[in-house]
Amino acid sequence: MVFGESQDLIRTHFQKEADKVRLMKTNWGLFTRSRMIAQSDYDFIVTYEQADSESERSTVLNVFREKAVYAFVHLMTQISKDDYVRYTLTIIDDMLREDVTRTLIFEDVAVLLKRSPFSFFMGLLHRQDQYIVHITFSILTKMAVFGNIKITGDELDYFMGSLKEAITRGTSNDYIATAVRCMQTLFRVNPYRVSFVNINGYDSLTHALHCTRKCGFQIQYQIIFCMWLLTFNGHAAEVALSGNLIMTITGILGNCQKEKVIRIVVATLRNLISSNTDSYMRKQAALQMIQNRLPTKLEHLENRKFQDADLIDDMTYLNGELKKVVQVLTSFDEYESELRLGSLHWSPAHKCDVFWSENAHKLNDNRQELLKLLITMLDKSNDPLILCVAAHDIGEFVRYYPRGKMQVEQLGGKEAMMRLLTVKDPNVRYHALLAAQKLMINHWRDLGLEI
Repeated sequence: MVFGESQDLIRTHFQKEADKVRLMKTNWGLFTRSRMIAQSDYDFIVTYEQADSESERSTVLNVFREKAVYAFVHLMTQISKDDYVRYTLTIIDDMLREDVTRTLIFEDVAVLLKRSPFSFFMGLLHRQDQYIVHITFSILTKMAVFGNIKITGDELDYFMGSLKEAITRGTSNDYIATAVRCMQTLFRVNPYRVSFVNINGYDSLTHALHCTRKCGFQIQYQIIFCMWLLTFNGHAAEVALSGNLIMTITGILGNCQKEKVIRIVVATLRNLISSNTDSYMRKQAALQMIQNRLPTKLEHLENRKFQDADLIDDMTYLNGELKKVVQVLTSFDEYESELRLGSLHWSPAHKCDVFWSENAHKLNDNRQELLKLLITMLDKSNDPLILCVAAHDIGEFVRYYPRGKMQVEQLGGKEAMMRLLTVKDPNVRYHALLAAQKLMINHWRDLGLEI
């Protein structure tokens, strides 16, 4: 897998806007005469604009060096009109795109001023003009990845938070492809991965994936590419298991025909197992994949006879890891996975007396974590099937655990069950009534026969 594959194949809204900005003719002399910019700033910007080649532009930057940075900063801050700020930022972005080592010019001046080189640009991230915001993303990304000084602390938090907000807006943001492309570059650096994950970045990526599902495969590929990069970090791979990332991307795997998207999804799933160093978390990753029918989907993919060696290797790895888990999978492991995913259905364990007699007490493990999850589903789920199964399971817990009745009542389970007696769905009312009766009386064995 190479980073070159992440480049956008279409002209984005951002690129079209940048082309318009480059055609803008600016009368810098007007600002000099009105004393809005200094003569030294005017001398630099006009000289730089007149340079026709990369070598000439490099010569101008070497001659002016410190004055060049001061000129850029003055043009961004002293002229408030958006058009001129756009133009200045586009010049800077083109300058860094042409040669990323030019980030050192900003770093050298920042050291002299005893400030961060990123501070020259951070204030622009709260501007209303979205072109200004996103070209600032582009500039900061080049500086943060290719410069000698890495962005840290509050600046890193603010930068990552701004990027997260940009992609959370989904298709309402014409520049989402630009924000995602910045992430594809930033997530090469491990501390940037951790920072993004720690602000619930996965949620924004999965949200963006849902919002852009009708926008073509390219943006879909780029978003999953970001997920893939994040999962090279062990902490990030572990955090991913607490959300719905696996469910989201395996869902795409079942519907997508584009090989590049399939390849990046499979590679991401592999990382979610291989990057987790803790054996328990590796098992949890595999369980979620099994729960989302990944083995069946891999089987279908194998029938397509792909030629890509990396894809074939990743599929082989996943098949091997999933088979190991299936071989040792107990019915309670499967039940726990189902419960944690919030996708309860009538799998065999729910209606098996042996299962409950052997495992009811396990709902109390980790401070009644699983029992609390069941009761939470009664309160928050709108899915009739989940409500039926959750009500049934709480009833079975009460049947087979001696102090189950008291614990369910203490956690608010009885009140939640009573509320279900008034819902419209007759199946939900039936299972809620049966469970409520188990909560209220001791002789439960004949319940349900007259209902």
